[in-house]
Amino acid sequence: RFTQPVQKKLSFPDYADAVVVTCASSDYRPGCYDKEIPKFMDVLSMEDVFKVTALVQQKDSGYWYCHVLGHNLSSRETAKNPEKWKEVIPRCPMGMCSNGCIHGALQERFRKEKFSDKEMQSALPDLTDICDEKPNWHPTGMEQATCYHALGHLLMYLSDADTKKSVELCENIAKKPDGRDFLTVCYDGVFMQLFQPLEPEDFALVKGKTPTKEALKTFCAPYETRPQASCWSEGWPLYWDQVKKPAGLMSFCSVLPQGVMRERCYNGMFFIMASQFQLNTEKIIAFCREIPLPERNRCFANGAGRIIETDEKLVAQALAICAAAATVDAGDACYDELVMYSEFNFHSGSDVQKQLCDGLPPKWQTNCGSVSVR
Repeated sequence: RFTQPVQKKLSFPDYADAVVVTCASSDYRPGCYDKEIPKFMDVLSMEDVFKVTALVQQKDSGYWYCHVLGHNLSSRETAKNPEKWKEVIPRCPMGMCSNGCIHGALQERFRKEKFSDKEMQSALPDLTDICDEKPNWHPTGMEQATCYHALGHLLMYLSDADTKKSVELCENIAKKPDGRDFLTVCYDGVFMQLFQPLEPEDFALVKGKTPTKEALKTFCAPYETRPQASCWSEGWPLYWDQVKKPAGLMSFCSVLPQGVMRERCYNGMFFIMASQFQLNTEKIIAFCREIPLPERNRCFANGAGRIIETDEKLVAQALAICAAAATVDAGDACYDELVMYSEFNFHSGSDVQKQLCDGLPPKWQTNCGSVSVR
């Protein structure tokens, strides 16, 4: 068992075998992997540890959602030389661990800092363009969106968990002059940081600032439409016993007015539930079948989208979700979502994009990989 830092350099399969054995008896294997795999960075590069992680995933299909591990690995890499934090982001693997690597690099650089208004203004140029394409980084739409989501988390550190100020900063950073708009994912990052702390520093940051379940609606009410919807939706952990059931999730979102706000809630919650089910396709399908139309369409579509957003090797599972959706009058929306993801999530002409497009029914193959999503 890895009770001490790793000292000996082994082959990648040996590392994978060892950590699977270490975590086999754990009550929650993904949490064990999140803790044990980063120890390999004592002797391996970040990139190589991700390669070991891929081997672990082949051995344990319950570990596809390794977002927290992505955080941990890039955090350790950034901590080696915080001044080179920008260089870590392009080294993160694409289409793996729900892009958690991008989050970790940003948060590690600024985790222990609180900025005055003047210092924040000085930092804005760095933050404004950090998620944009660069000579050494050609992000997909999903990678960019993930990066802006991470900035939402980061702004909470820099503002000492001032949600109002963080939302205002999202508006300075995540809405682009050329029309690109990453505001919703930035808002989501702000409120996710408040309601879903992971590390001891996260809990310390939001201590005494998180509303109770009974006060959530009042807490979110002062925000305008989009940030208010993010506030309510990201507050789902307060309502977990309710939202883990289809009828309870519907009731949770129906608190918001019809239109943009309620649609945002459904989109967010169906996306979240897929990861809460550890990407288990049978559980996702069973859950969505109990959602009434028309929201059933969105449930299946978001479930399939979350699958391939988490790991590009899961194309077959995403297609299986849409095939199941087609049996309950929700297939069209699900396949439409995969066509959108074919460009948003993958680079044009890539093998994984071809795999996705070739797996679609003929009706959807024509536009797959060519539809514009920006």
